[in-house]
Amino acid sequence: MINYSFASEVKKALDRSIQELDSIKTQFLMNSKKDFSRKRLFDFSFLIRFCLQMSGSSLQNEILKFFTFRDDSPTSSAFCQRRSKVLPDAFAYLYRIFTDRLTSIEKLQRFRGKYLLLAVDGSDLNIPFNPNDKDTLYQILDKHPFNRIHLTVLYDILNGIYHDAILAPQRSVSERFALNTMADRFPRNSEAVFIADRGFEGYNTFAHLFNSVHHFVIRMKDIHSNGILASHNFPDEEFDTTFSTILTRKHNREVLNNKDKYTVLTNKSSFDFLTDENPFYKISFRVIRIQIAPGVYECLATNLDAGEFSMDDIKELYRLRWGVETSFRNLKYTLDLVHMHSRKRSSVEQEIWAKLICYNFCEAIVHHVARTRQTRNDNAKPRKWDYKINFATAASICKAYLRGDSEIDVYRLISRFLIPIRPNRLSERNIKAQKAQPFLYRAA
Repeated sequence: MINYSFASEVKKALDRSIQELDSIKTQFLMNSKKDFSRKRLFDFSFLIRFCLQMSGSSLQNEILKFFTFRDDSPTSSAFCQRRSKVLPDAFAYLYRIFTDRLTSIEKLQRFRGKYLLLAVDGSDLNIPFNPNDKDTLYQILDKHPFNRIHLTVLYDILNGIYHDAILAPQRSVSERFALNTMADRFPRNSEAVFIADRGFEGYNTFAHLFNSVHHFVIRMKDIHSNGILASHNFPDEEFDTTFSTILTRKHNREVLNNKDKYTVLTNKSSFDFLTDENPFYKISFRVIRIQIAPGVYECLATNLDAGEFSMDDIKELYRLRWGVETSFRNLKYTLDLVHMHSRKRSSVEQEIWAKLICYNFCEAIVHHVARTRQTRNDNAKPRKWDYKINFATAASICKAYLRGDSEIDVYRLISRFLIPIRPNRLSERNIKAQKAQPFLYRAA
């Protein structure tokens, strides 16, 4: 059933979220008694809407476009003065209430009709150079220093939205801590499968996911590496087995004489479930070792039942994790997250949260159009390629619709711009450092 009013419902959800935030705005102002007490063109809700729609142009050009080039348009200085009065928590709060509303508009797609697939990953965001911000300042050897913030997200693979996100200064980043935090606050018994790469391996992470009643598929270091599996005896071949151990910090005779039964954690090892009253913690999960090339193996940890999920099923679930990498590309480059408009950390965080909101707004609409197109094309004549929505073009359409261009037929317009899906294409990943875009070199 095609719901042509879906885009309108998403827009209304965002409008209601902004209204809710505006009604309690004093909680998110630097000075709740004075700030935004006078009427200005940039009142609180207008400022929020403008930040959601900023692109990569210079700040003054963005303001002129937002105010349709009126001769009384505010200056960039006026905007900066107004935004400095708003805490970044305002945008974080808006992100969360809008995402909650978004997930209630349409039933979320689930793997096999049961499981939410949630990829956890992080990405570095290089921000404008600010030597006074010591927490984000970073330097490699004798190269010029730079500033960086780390973003860790909880990405819904099948529905294309970010359910949760955590920002942290690069110098204090801990992706495992971010995963643990997001797992703890994600609704229990939601049949969610957390899928993560090798950097999230750890007993503390597994324990948090068990404690939060979530499933997981997490890549581990191989048995010949220096990870968890290296200190235990496993065959040097493919296998699918259950691994069990008892974690403790004790060094008594019972523990030291039964190294195959106990794993001793050092004082430097983070683990949140050992106490003086409970000095032992039993943990058990599946370990799957897969050969991907002659002599090359990958290991995956999971608590999914072997009777329901075979080795090939677990491989497929982990393969689907790549969707979060594609989402980062769209977030950074299609939605211009690489083009910040301030050096101040609080303003930078405002823009990051605003882009996350804008991304969820666009992706919710794009995914709905893609699903309804698939429903219509199931009985269509086969073509050489399957096609998908061109997200870059679709995002431009969604942002124009968000600005208030209500005459846009979002469904039909997005459906016109497609690109072919060419599966199993392989190429080298050319990884290179991405610098923050200088303020003086922005497109008009």
